[in-house]
Amino acid sequence: MEATTKSIKSNLIAWLTFPLIIFTMILFVYIYFVLEKKVTNFFDNRLKASAKSIEYSIGIKNSKLFVDIPSFSIELLSSNDKGLIFYSVVDEENRLLVGYESLLNKRRLVDEEAIFYNTEYNDYNLRIVSYKTSLYSAGKAYNAYITLGETTEERDENIKYVLSLLLIIMVIVIVSTVLITLVAVSEGLKPLDRLKRIIKKRDERDLEPLFFNAPKEVEDIVKSINILLERSRETIDYIEQFNSDVSHQLRTPLAEMKVKLEFLYDKDDKNYIALNSLLNNMSHITEQLLLYAKTNPNTINLKRFKKQSLNAICKDYSLKAAPRVYKKGFEFAFENIEEEVFIQCDQILLESMLDNIINNALHYAVDENGKPMGTITISLERHNNAIWLNVKDEGKGVDKKLLKTIFDRYYRVDSKKSGSGLGLSIVKQIATLHNAKVQAINENGLKISLIFDIPKHQN
Repeated sequence: MEATTKSIKSNLIAWLTFPLIIFTMILFVYIYFVLEKKVTNFFDNRLKASAKSIEYSIGIKNSKLFVDIPSFSIELLSSNDKGLIFYSVVDEENRLLVGYESLLNKRRLVDEEAIFYNTEYNDYNLRIVSYKTSLYSAGKAYNAYITLGETTEERDENIKYVLSLLLIIMVIVIVSTVLITLVAVSEGLKPLDRLKRIIKKRDERDLEPLFFNAPKEVEDIVKSINILLERSRETIDYIEQFNSDVSHQLRTPLAEMKVKLEFLYDKDDKNYIALNSLLNNMSHITEQLLLYAKTNPNTINLKRFKKQSLNAICKDYSLKAAPRVYKKGFEFAFENIEEEVFIQCDQILLESMLDNIINNALHYAVDENGKPMGTITISLERHNNAIWLNVKDEGKGVDKKLLKTIFDRYYRVDSKKSGSGLGLSIVKQIATLHNAKVQAINENGLKISLIFDIPKHQN
């Protein structure tokens, strides 16, 4: 099983969308860490400012440090009514001057620079600032260690808020990216879509160059297609010329043999009769083979097709065919319709097709003694959105099981009778060239119908 090839559109969307989504996610992570740092710095600065307010309340009395600040003022300075505040001020001897015991971790302090860290205290997660400060009195330095911590609810809420905003923005950016990519790719591929529609609407046998106003990239494709069409036309022209040459080379010796045979005319000579019949059969088979090759849908030149009246073609053909039919002992009829029907066609091919159907009727619409049976009728009928061109005889018809096979090449209903076996196969080919369906039914004889899709009022 062959691997499925992805379309250009899906590849473009994938190559444009996935890198943009990955870039957006990386950018999201980067912005998140940057904003988290900004939020942390903001709260740390506020926490340090609150700690400074405690520092301003430290004094020296009787050669000892003291702190003169109410606890509620610290809470007002820092917490903003969210979370809890824990604080302590410790002197050099590790005596608690104010606040909560065991809050200070001296091992973390290296110098007088403030340090920030996260810790757990009394089952609360705290963000703590600690630093050392010195006061001087009578030339003596008094050291104090200030520690202030707050629970992290407000920080976490702000970070979650920022994170949710980033997620919303990321989703909007990704969705917008996908939509913009879809629109951009669709717009970019419109010339290819138009080219595809133009080619699909074309008749498969139309080899005229494509004229399409397109961007340079698509224009190169159109040029390549036109080169291929030109080569196909040249091939068809060559085949037509070859058929013409073969036709001439085959017909000429047969015609010469028939002329020479006429000099030996003797209606009672069995050899003459057999040879004349053989030459006639060879001429017929040659003509049928050439016509079969000529009507091949893959090698026909549609320039020969013109808009013509189907009524007029059938009427003219009936006038030409009637004498031949009467001569064989059949009756002949033509039934027209009032509606004038126009189709794109090649009159010569249509008449050749009718010739083959008539010849088939003349050949098979006979009884056991070879006597002609009834009337051969050509008729036009309107059936809803289709025009039917019928050729009907009043013979014995064809076995119902064989109706679908009579249009096969080299098939003959009665193998004992002479013929090329190409007649109805040629009929089917010519019908296909004219975008018509062909069918055969038994209706008091054999009725062969060509069905043209022509909606009412189209003509």
